[in-house]
Parts: sequence; structure tokens; C-alpha cells
Amino acid sequence: MKVTAFAKAGLCAGLAALALGSIVAPASADPATGSFGTLAGLGSDTTQSVVGGLATAIGGGVIASYDATGSASVTTRTGGTAVPRANNSGGGRDLLRVAIGQTETANIPVFNSAAVPVTTSAIAGQVQFARSSGGPGAADVAQDGVLTYVPFALDAVSYATAPNSVIPANLSKAQITSIFKGELTKVVVNGDSTTLQGPSYVAATGDVVTDITTFIPAAGSGTRSFWLGKVGVTESDISAGTYANLKDKDFTGTAVQEHQGGALVSGTAAQDAGAIAPFSIAQWVAQANGETTDLRDSVRINAVDGNVATTGSGTSYALNPGFNAYTRPVYNIVPSVLADDPTSEIAKTFVGTGSRVCQQSATITAFGFGLLGDGCGDDSLRAYKASASETGLTLGASSVAAGKSVTATVTTSSYGQGGGTVRIYTGSTLLASGAVAAGSSTGTVQVPTKTAGSLPLSAVFLPNLAGVGASTSPVVDLTVTAPVTPTPTPTATTKPVVAVASTTKATVSAKPVVGRSFTVTATVSASKTHAGSVAFYDGSKKLGTIKVASAKAKLTWKATKTLYAVKAVFTSSSPSTVKSSTSSVVTVRVAKATPSVSVVAPKSVAKGKYATLKVKVSATGVTATGKVTVKDGKKSVKTVTLRNGKATVKLPKLKAGKHKLVVTYSGSSTVAGKSSAAKTVTQKR
Repeated sequence: MKVTAFAKAGLCAGLAALALGSIVAPASADPATGSFGTLAGLGSDTTQSVVGGLATAIGGGVIASYDATGSASVTTRTGGTAVPRANNSGGGRDLLRVAIGQTETANIPVFNSAAVPVTTSAIAGQVQFARSSGGPGAADVAQDGVLTYVPFALDAVSYATAPNSVIPANLSKAQITSIFKGELTKVVVNGDSTTLQGPSYVAATGDVVTDITTFIPAAGSGTRSFWLGKVGVTESDISAGTYANLKDKDFTGTAVQEHQGGALVSGTAAQDAGAIAPFSIAQWVAQANGETTDLRDSVRINAVDGNVATTGSGTSYALNPGFNAYTRPVYNIVPSVLADDPTSEIAKTFVGTGSRVCQQSATITAFGFGLLGDGCGDDSLRAYKASASETGLTLGASSVAAGKSVTATVTTSSYGQGGGTVRIYTGSTLLASGAVAAGSSTGTVQVPTKTAGSLPLSAVFLPNLAGVGASTSPVVDLTVTAPVTPTPTPTATTKPVVAVASTTKATVSAKPVVGRSFTVTATVSASKTHAGSVAFYDGSKKLGTIKVASAKAKLTWKATKTLYAVKAVFTSSSPSTVKSSTSSVVTVRVAKATPSVSVVAPKSVAKGKYATLKVKVSATGVTATGKVTVKDGKKSVKTVTLRNGKATVKLPKLKAGKHKLVVTYSGSSTVAGKSSAAKTVTQKR
């Protein structure tokens, strides 16, 4: 990805800010009630104002950007399903991943509230892009990723302090790192001298000592991830309690919202004087200049290594071109398949230096961001591989006369069952195509034949959802016989014996469940006495062969998945008397297994110790896979992955007192989700 040097970008920003004789439209928050945009997006608090400003500048209802705070949910389409108001970059990204089927479920963070679970089947098509103040994690980057991170501006981050702060207004990067790692914990003022000291410092005569409180935004915030990376702290460090000084709740216990000053002034005067938090310079500038709602609470944005964060005053602030301590590109995340389509609204709006967004340089700089030059709209950074789909193919007959068509039934399985196109091939030759409707798992296609011989057929499924990968069925062989010639008229002295037709019907025992056996019964009917055997198939996979007895054949097997396409093929023992026949395909939907969730938990935990839960998820005939989440009341405490249906969960340190813990199993493709009975654990003081 091409990104210009920040000094150059900052210079562009400064010049643009000075030249703003033309009026830049202020940022819109959510679209007006009852109005909807072509491209709806949620996510980063850092970029919500500038993207709102871009929506106004571009106009035409192209972009509908929803703020990170406000109502708990938003509706982005006429008659659409409400989606959670994603509170940060990670939440917006995951909402988009679920909406395009890249992952089937996610818990979306909502400001000052419990995370809200969403599924692809519920929110497909409700979100088209996501705002992000950071790029993807290294483990998620993939050249063939279904999400493209498109940069559009350059942000800088510094540290903010309260109006009455005693923390110096100019710190070195080394000092900032030491503060956020808890190595410098006190501000000591003695006369005209101000020093930073560690936790072991003993006050001297005349010292006025103020404790430093280090705030960071809530988990999932792009700014939180960026800042922690710059000061050398990981989320694993925080989970392990290595840096207990880092707080994502303010002095009143309210979640810290990025780029708002409230946390820094939420305590007593003495507490506020030692409070510090990362703050986007672009957000500070935009709020100061009235481009968006001013939520700074008069907090100051400070210098690093002698470089001030801003220039100007009053309502004419700008990003300082010389500030280069902590800089980052900011992104809009879009589906890759649409980024690659120059005719799509996504590509026209976000991709390339000539895109609608990249042409709005005055708006970008008015909101305190720097310009990326040729890097704006770059589409090379991709992440998150497509989710897998499955495709099966069954034919209405195993043989057909040349010139006739055969009915092909295509069965698909994918996250959200969003439908798509199905194509029938023999080798690389396309014979026919059709569709699977959204919400359905099957589609039928009439496949023509021309000449006699063996015709190997396969079905290719091309999903509608941008996050789901294509798939190809196993090959099914069709026998194409020579065209039927008229039967000669028998002479008066000849009375030929004509084989009668048979019919085969397949039925399934009621309510099959994964892990339990179910039975398919084939009933063979004919006007003459008949004998033979029935072969049972799931798609092209042969399940077994049973002899016909009293016109019936039954096959029983254990269900291991939730969808089968069953047919029964009757082979007559005397084809000259009774013809063979094949049943129609029966789609069998199998219920997920119902699990039980058992939890072994200590009744009490000694002071300074951590509670450990032993969790077992059991289901008849199937091993539970997936994840379990421990909740303390409404709060999610920890999520772990099952191993052979079991998990040992070491909880973070609990507050002293009683905790009512519930373990929730999120389910899998074969086992339904379920929650355990509550366990009361007492954390000793």
C-alpha cells in the first residue's frame, strides 16, 4: 500500500486548512429519521465525524454513516432489521463480517452496554462498509481476503489531560511509555520543579504528590489497539493483569469512550489532575473547530518530544505538520469483490485517488486529518478469508435418452443461506444454470443432453453474499442412452411380454436429530409382483443396499449433519417383467443435538486467587465443538474454545463478594446453543 510520508501529508493538511476560504459542510451524525443511504456503515469513533462530513460533502444519499454512540441499535434500510450500534472499529468490522457471511455470528460491542449477538441470517445486506482507525491484525491479513481496508486519511494521536492537570504538557515518547506501563505513577511538584516518579518514591519536604491514572478506551477500539502497540502493551498482558494501572472505566465506573474528555474530568479535582488518556488529534481539532459536537470537556491535547499537536486557536485549529510521534492511516473497510468491480458504488465511493471520498481533501483536512496523496483509496490491504460453502448434486434419473433433459437438484449449505447462482458443468463445459433463492438451500436446473454415452456432471455454487466462498459438488455420472426407437407392431400371432413400470417413494422417520439414528423407508409399487433391492443415496454418496420385502426396504443410520438429500434407487430382479425406478430426492432437515452444560465451580475463592471453572458440554451421539462464554450477570467475563466437549476456564480476578456465574455454549453446526445453571462463587476479601 502506498502511503505518503507524514511530514508531507501534514504540510498538505496545514496548507488546506489555511486555504479554507470555501465552506466545508459540517459533519452529519446519523442520517435523518426515515432516510437511508446507499452505503451504510458503522464502527470507529475516531473517523465517525469525518466520514459524516464526507457523507454531507458527497451528497446524494450515497453514504449513511452511523455514530459510535447513541441509541443501542439503528435501522439502515426501509423495512430492514435493526442492527447493534457498533461502538468501535472492531465492532464495525465484525458487523460487516457477519452481514456478508464471512463469519456466521459475532458479539457486537455497544457503548456502556453488554455486547449484542448477531447472525448472518438476521442482518445480511444491512451493512455495506465499516469505519476503522486501524488495519487488520497480522494473523488476519490474506491476499485473497474478502475484506479490503481502504485508507483515506492520516491521523495522529497524542495524550490528553484535564484542564487542571499537573502532568507536564510536553512528554517524551519514553516517558509516555513508562507512564502507561505503570513505571511512572506519580507527578511530584515542589516549588518550580515538576518531576515524574515511580511507585516506590518517598515524598520529601515540600512535595505535592499527585497519583497518575492511565485511561484507555474500551476493548475493540482501534485507538486502544494502536496506542497499546505504541507503548509496548498487548491485550494478553492486560488480561493477565500485568498492567493493572490501565483503566477502561472512568472514576465513576463508566466505560471510557475514545476521543471524549469526560473520563479525564470524571473524578475529584485531585484525581482529574493526574488523569491521562490517548486522544485523536484529528478529533480534537474537529471538535474545537465546531465541525462536530464538542465532547472535549476542555481537556488539553499535549506535545510529544517538543512537537505541539496543533496550530491555531479558537475555532481555527489545525494538525501541526511537524507532529510525527504517533501517526496512522485510517480506513473504510469494504467487501473485496465490490472493491474489485469498478462499476460498483463501493468502488466509485472509496477505491482509488479519483474516488468520491479521495476527492474531498478539503473536508478531510477540515476535520483535522492529514492527506495520503497517492495512497488514498489504495485497495491492496486485504484480510479475512471467505467462509466455506458446501454443494451437493442429485439427478432425477440415473439415465436418460439422448435429446431429453434431466432434472438436477442442487443442495447448498452456507452461512446465512443467502442464496446464489448454480451452474451445471461437464468438465469445463457449461450445460445449464439456475438459482438458489435467499433463505433456501436447494435449487433445480433442467440439464439437456445431446449424444449417447456417460456424462459426468458437477454443480458449482456461486454465493450471493460477498463473504462466502464458492464450492463444487462431487461428480455424478449420468448415462445417456441412444434415442428410443418405436416398438414394432407385433403380428397377430405374436403377443410380446411388456415390462410394467414401477414407482419408488422415499419417506423419512419424523424429527431426526443429530447424533441419533433415523430411518428412510422406500416403498416400491408396481402392477405385477416384484422383487429386487433398493440402494439408498445421500446426494452421490451411497449409504447402503437393502432387499425389498413386502414392497418395502428400510435403512437406518445415525445423523451426523443437519442436511441430507436422500433418494432411493430400486433395481428390479426381473427387469423384463418389472422395470427399475428411482424416487424423487427427499430433503431431510435434521435438528441440531440438544446439549447439556455442566459446570464445576468452587464455592469460594481465596483472596488474591483466581476462580477456575470446569465446563462440560454433552450431547447424545456427537461431540460438542465451538466456544463457551462465562458471564457474571450481564457481563461477559471470558470466552474459551471447547476441546473434546470440555474446557477449563481460568477467570480474571473477580471483585470481592458473591458472583452469579452462567456459562453459555454458543452452539456449532451440529449442536444447539445452551446455558448452564447459575453457579454462585464468592471471592474472599
